[in-house]
Amino acid sequence: MKRPIIIYSFIVLMGFIFLQCGSIDEDEKIVQPKYHTASNEGLWIDKSDTHVPIITVTGKDTIDVQVPLKPSKRPLHYIEAIVLVDGSREIESKSISFSLNVAHAQFKLPDPEKGQYKIVVKCNLHDMWMAPVLMPKKK
Repeated sequence: MKRPIIIYSFIVLMGFIFLQCGSIDEDEKIVQPKYHTASNEGLWIDKSDTHVPIITVTGKDTIDVQVPLKPSKRPLHYIEAIVLVDGSREIESKSISFSLNVAHAQFKLPDPEKGQYKIVVKCNLHDMWMAPVLMPKKK
């Protein structure tokens, strides 16, 4: 007789626990960054070394972008897109098909002196990562 009572009590207790797991506190705010950066990795701790884009200025209005992530097949892990953004406006994007090569793109900046450009990359596993485009100072 004790065994069914113990089992029944366990089932009721587990049901109560599982019902509480789905409840959301409306006052609780989980702040997720729009873009992960080297200084704000969000929940992707230790991923910035391979996901933050490396931007090289190659001309007065051109940049070269590489993402140091080494793509893999198992698990499937690669950069899906590299996007040039000015403020909050998308200027140009390059979709990247899966390959075992490092993701790479080149962009021409519409107005290098006036824009506040940044590069955003989209990883298929680790969200979006951003780095600002820092143009060399004029002398």
